[in-house]
Amino acid sequence: MVVLVVHHFVKDFDTWKPVFDEHEAVRRSHGEIEHRIYQDVHNRNRVVVHNDFPGEGAARGFMEDPSLPEAMERGGVTGEPGVGIAEQVEQVRYADGEAGLTLVVHHPVRDYAVWKPVFDAHESVRRGHGALEHRIYRYPGDEKSVVIHLDFPSEPAVDAFLADPSLQEAMEQGGVEGEPGTGRIRCTERKVYS
Repeated sequence: MVVLVVHHFVKDFDTWKPVFDEHEAVRRSHGEIEHRIYQDVHNRNRVVVHNDFPGEGAARGFMEDPSLPEAMERGGVTGEPGVGIAEQVEQVRYADGEAGLTLVVHHPVRDYAVWKPVFDAHESVRRGHGALEHRIYRYPGDEKSVVIHLDFPSEPAVDAFLADPSLQEAMEQGGVEGEPGTGRIRCTERKVYS
């Protein structure tokens, strides 16, 4: 399974959403299995959509569907959307509970095989700040890029985790290159297609 990740701004989420819903038949015709809609915590018109497909060919087929540009225009997408195909390589649930928001962290690493054990060893710190789950995504053909979704119950829990002094040490030990990009999003819809 691959995840077609689409992020863009829309003029108005309430105008965009019905158009997205109408376009479901097209996504399904290309084999989409599930979608998740996320909105930026501080700007509900910044939208991230994860579209799960059985393979890269199906995802690319949808990306090239001739109806897509018209649907995006009708939905009020502004600017050029960011699009990428990722693979979810891990999902670990720490605790039950409702995710108030997801902290998205993306950064390159010198060597994933070095970074991953350091990330794993840091799990107790994430749990200590109330993290409920993590998901790791990688981009095929890009050995350095890592995207992590960390679900937390609240924004203060995210703030406390980001302020933890051990985080910087773990990133250095794991070989994170440059300053990580972060974002705060909230899942506002998950739909599994039967």
